[in-house]
Amino acid sequence: MRWALPILVILGALAAFALPVAAQESVTIQLREQSGSGQSGTAVLTAVGNRTRVVLTLSNPPAGVVQPAHIHEGTCANLNPQPRYPLQSLSAGRSETEIDVPLSQLLAGQFAINVHKSQQEISTYVACGEIRAQVVPATGGGPRGLPLWVVVAAAVAGFSLLAVGTVLRRA
Repeated sequence: MRWALPILVILGALAAFALPVAAQESVTIQLREQSGSGQSGTAVLTAVGNRTRVVLTLSNPPAGVVQPAHIHEGTCANLNPQPRYPLQSLSAGRSETEIDVPLSQLLAGQFAINVHKSQQEISTYVACGEIRAQVVPATGGGPRGLPLWVVVAAAVAGFSLLAVGTVLRRA
């Protein structure tokens, strides 16, 4: 029984370190060219607690032009014209915004990221990408894995529990 408390502390520490790692989900959305703009790129959405960081990068940005961007409800083919979440306008083909909505909520709904030609030509869309739940995380072919040290620490804790159980069974 003297082993129970240290093992519980170890398992609690593992859980405390593993949970934030599991919550740091990130997805990459392809922004496809529209209106013959020659502009395409990516939107990287990263969970930041109950908020989402959105980093937009577009190729061939027009010199000296600020390009508005928004998240709309709907699809690229059928956008709700009223933006749901405004994003920082792109300058030199890049913007970064943190919005007050969890990434999981964006992935569960039907939303699209839309970039406009300019503030003066707001009705001309130059790139669009749909946010979908089946999007593969940016880290590769599957869900983000835990760091090796977390896996090793969990294995050590598991073997420790087995050893304690064996000793207690013999006692």
